Amino acid sequence: MLAMLAALASCATTRKRPPADSFRLEIADRADARRFELSLTSLDVRAMCIPVEQWPGPQGGFAFPQNDTYLQVDAQMLPASSSLFSAFCPGGCGELRIAPKTTLRGVINYATFGDAEAIAAAPQRELHFIATPYYCR
Repeated sequence: MLAMLAALASCATTRKRPPADSFRLEIADRADARRFELSLTSLDVRAMCIPVEQWPGPQGGFAFPQNDTYLQVDAQMLPASSSLFSAFCPGGCGELRIAPKTTLRGVINYATFGDAEAIAAAPQRELHFIATPYYCR
């Protein structure tokens, strides 16, 4: 049993995170399109990756539950919905690669947080989204 635990521990590696000044996350609120446009730009000479489960998919939403992504509309905090209630991918669900000095783009539709029309009509909206890239292996 101890040998098995030691073997598992030896496989566990920590991902090296780039310093905060080596990438830039920009969020543009596009009320006319009922979405937020995201861009994660590498300012580094090394490739960066971000877990698939942390970045919105091509449909403008999330396939995996999000704990840190929410929309603040006036005094309400609206959580991001996902198509899966929960997910477990041994070893991770994959990663998106950001080549040096390039930009990864994505969108999050207002509907991810509820009624898109009501959200668009609100005088104040603030998306809380955290991107945590790491250096690719």
